[in-house]
Amino acid sequence: MAVTGLPLGRAGQVSIAPSGNNPIVVEGIAEFLRAASKADENFNKEMRLAAKQVAQLVVDGAKVEASTVTRNRQAEQVMKGMKARSDRIPTVALSAKEGFVSVSRPNRLRKRKVTRGDVFFGAEFGGQARPSTRQFLRHRGRSGYFFWQTVRKKRNDIATEYLKAIQDVLTKLAND
Repeated sequence: MAVTGLPLGRAGQVSIAPSGNNPIVVEGIAEFLRAASKADENFNKEMRLAAKQVAQLVVDGAKVEASTVTRNRQAEQVMKGMKARSDRIPTVALSAKEGFVSVSRPNRLRKRKVTRGDVFFGAEFGGQARPSTRQFLRHRGRSGYFFWQTVRKKRNDIATEYLKAIQDVLTKLAND
């Protein structure tokens, strides 16, 4: 298996895509996971635990990065809804429907409640092009402020830790 830059994703989820359109992809991983899950019934369970630990590294790093952003309150509030999910590949998801806590204009004063999903893209990529996005930092294009910055910084660590996790699971199952 080799790490490459081919796109990978599933409907409703975003793959880890560090710089531009080059997500972290391990060639042959889908075929390997499918074959290994047929070989041992505990493989999926162990891989879900291992992949969740790798994803948690990204979440923890993004929380630290969010705290360093100028006017970081939005970023920190968004990251409170970011969680590592249980899957056979490292998966990070945002609890997009959770209410966003705004000090300046609380949800109790709004007709339509603001969610973390509503604020994520503005906090991550910025805004200020329209009156409705003036509360965000300046637009940064695809580079992002905290989440994708972390993914780019930890790109090699993510791939290395994931491949190590696969090897650890295989070793554990071989010893059992």
